[in-house]
Amino acid sequence: MKALRYILTIFVLAVFTACGGGEEESASNPDGIKISGEVTGANNQKVILYMFEKDGNKIVDSTTVKDNQFELWTDTKEFREYILEFGQSNRSVSKPVNNYIYLIPDENSSNIEITGSFPGIGDNYTLKGDQNSIDFKEYQEFVRPYHDQIQEMVKIYSNETDTNKAKVQLAQMDSIKAYCRNYAIDYINQKPGSPASWVMLKELYPPVGLDNFDTTYFEYFEKVRDAMSEKYPYSYASSIIDADINSVKVQLEELSKNPDGDLAPEIVMNDPDGNPLALSSLRGKIVLIDFWASWCAPCRKENPNVVKTYEEYKDKGFTVYSVSLDQDKNAWVKAIENDNLVWPNHVSDLKGWENEAAQAYGVNSIPATFLLDRNGKIIDSNLRGGRLEQRLQEILG
Repeated sequence: MKALRYILTIFVLAVFTACGGGEEESASNPDGIKISGEVTGANNQKVILYMFEKDGNKIVDSTTVKDNQFELWTDTKEFREYILEFGQSNRSVSKPVNNYIYLIPDENSSNIEITGSFPGIGDNYTLKGDQNSIDFKEYQEFVRPYHDQIQEMVKIYSNETDTNKAKVQLAQMDSIKAYCRNYAIDYINQKPGSPASWVMLKELYPPVGLDNFDTTYFEYFEKVRDAMSEKYPYSYASSIIDADINSVKVQLEELSKNPDGDLAPEIVMNDPDGNPLALSSLRGKIVLIDFWASWCAPCRKENPNVVKTYEEYKDKGFTVYSVSLDQDKNAWVKAIENDNLVWPNHVSDLKGWENEAAQAYGVNSIPATFLLDRNGKIIDSNLRGGRLEQRLQEILG
């Protein structure tokens, strides 16, 4: 589900894998949009403007806050997605401060003015001059507490060994999602051509898997796609939404053909040494396909559990096939070593969220796992911690 993947990870990608561009001090650009503001507590802090692109991200402009003031310029007035980063990101802490602001201006935007305080400006700012970004900010503020609840509930659901309790957790998540979904649907109906509507499409997915996807929601995907195509004919957004629609339809069709389990799509990718490794070569074993990345904190936190489970069941016919969504080979290899991921099956095409296997499996967030039986059929998914161990106990004893 490509569109959802872009939406969910744009913050991580823009901040942690930005490439290209220069770090020149800001200069006026008559072809762009001025972004300026007053940020208390940020004197001498660097401010960087990243632009999200289909094939990566680039630095558009940068400057330093002086007397609590800053000024940056985009290089176009066309619709684009941007991240403003204030200060240096700190990934070493468990709860990093949110110093990022998401902007989605277009030709109707005027000069953008931001007011806030540092650190934590991402959770404490006001904005003028761009209605798209204002709408997105209001949406963020509305859904943030509910999304936080769902994240905590997903952790509980993923580790719940009692089937009935797991169903209760899923029902509670569905209820919360329904509340957020109504917000998104109301907005989409009012402003289908808004970039914020594109972001809100993610609310139409179930909290876990696609089993409960309501196909009537395709109406909203198509409404946003058509409106954005008309409003921004130069943008790739509509093609991404279209690909997303087709991907979901294919997956739902496969689910209908295999109600008792899906035959896992083949994966053939290179290992760290550049040798191709096919998923089908592991037939005869119980296989956990594990989508992860070195930059994914929840993945790294889960890795010790996967290692423990592998060590316990490897001699009974269980193995892991790890698919990395990294773009940096060195970071990927280093994470394998640091996390002691001792199984031999590690692959990646180093395309990040454009990873072909992730697209084939409809992966829209990580970590994501799929459990395969000895014949290569998917028999379970999103298993972590205690739930994974319980399933292996059922299968392998």
